[in-house]
Amino acid sequence: MKYYLYWFLELIFRNWYPKYKEIVSNDFSFLEEKYLHELLLHSYKNVPYYKEIFDRIALVKNNRLDLENFYKIPVINKNIIKNNFSLFLSKDISRRRWYKNSSGGSTGIPQTFIQDDNYKNWMLASEFFYFKKIIKIDPFKAKKVLLWGSERDIFRQKKSLSSKLAAFLRKEIFLNTFKITKKDFLKYVEIINKEKPEYIKGYAGSLYQLAKIVKENNLKIHHPKFIYSSAETLRPFMRDLIEEIFKCKVYDYYGSREVGAIAGECPKGKMHIFNFNNFVEVIDDNGNRVKTGEMGKVIVTNLHNYSMPLIRYEIGDTAVLGEKCDCDIKTPVLEKITGRVTDHFKNKNGDLIHGEYFTHLFYFKEWIKAFQVVQIDFNKIVIYFVANKENEQDMIDIENKIKLVMGNDCLIEWKKVNNIEPTSQGKYLFTISFVNK
Repeated sequence: MKYYLYWFLELIFRNWYPKYKEIVSNDFSFLEEKYLHELLLHSYKNVPYYKEIFDRIALVKNNRLDLENFYKIPVINKNIIKNNFSLFLSKDISRRRWYKNSSGGSTGIPQTFIQDDNYKNWMLASEFFYFKKIIKIDPFKAKKVLLWGSERDIFRQKKSLSSKLAAFLRKEIFLNTFKITKKDFLKYVEIINKEKPEYIKGYAGSLYQLAKIVKENNLKIHHPKFIYSSAETLRPFMRDLIEEIFKCKVYDYYGSREVGAIAGECPKGKMHIFNFNNFVEVIDDNGNRVKTGEMGKVIVTNLHNYSMPLIRYEIGDTAVLGEKCDCDIKTPVLEKITGRVTDHFKNKNGDLIHGEYFTHLFYFKEWIKAFQVVQIDFNKIVIYFVANKENEQDMIDIENKIKLVMGNDCLIEWKKVNNIEPTSQGKYLFTISFVNK
């Protein structure tokens, strides 16, 4: 039976496996330059937004690239994409298996993106490379527990048969942390102790909250081989407590909905950039590349999304450029990543609701240019938003889904503003809670 399950998994994931083999069979720098070259030529020929810019900066001459001018390409952000959406689409998009994705991200500005199967397969290949070559584990054969979020499970109250089958084949146990009570956490401790997963994956905040419950209640918890943290900033105090409780290393992983896999932490603590999947820059406020040890804005060029290329995209995070790592993975590194701060909210019953729950409510709401959800008290939430006009039905829907987790008596106030002020680091926090947790 096990043989057929693994055969079925290989059948499902065969589209990305050749890309993984290409990664491990070549020099990373060679792949980065090759893919960047191919992406730029494609964008010049097929993407109206870049055709005009490349001509202006003379990036392409006689059908050949002058990569010295690459850094003259203006940095783009979500507002630029939103205002020029059709110009970012490739003229040959109909030839590709494309789909829509949406992100609130750490900037609090919701945006829809077009991606395709080639992009997705490279993202999966990069993630598999991280597990196999950096963490040294096969993610398909290993039993794992996911402390992750699914607003759909809250809305539907139960999982579909197909999702249960997929979880069974992937040997994963999904524990929803978008809305969670202390009782849920205690139940999750029992599940982890019973299932004894080889690793646990989760939001940094959810992993930290679970570790707090274990410590405060003097509980015993299974010690996995490692913890895999993603989707929000892993702060030092979070890492310290999680590693203390689970008696294993926490590996931090960096990615986004817009560009997929960006970087992952190695055993020596360096964040290795997957430069075969994304070309990553760290720049200062003047657009100059920072020196090693300096902090700057993260600028990403995804190398494989030909349906809607994102070239020199400001992802909304800041990072410190790192020195070369002396491990056997020879890619550029980031010393640490800042930003992506997501607060848990707390309702009057003491339940914790992950900030990502609120962010997801704004996905595909194109009329909202930017938003910030602020918890003032247990029963009061203020939504600051930037928009030209309101969509009453969407607002009612969002309010109903907030009340689903915060309680029917929760007062929700909408405040239309001209702009949402960033933090001192230039980050637009999309959820803030002033309730003492």
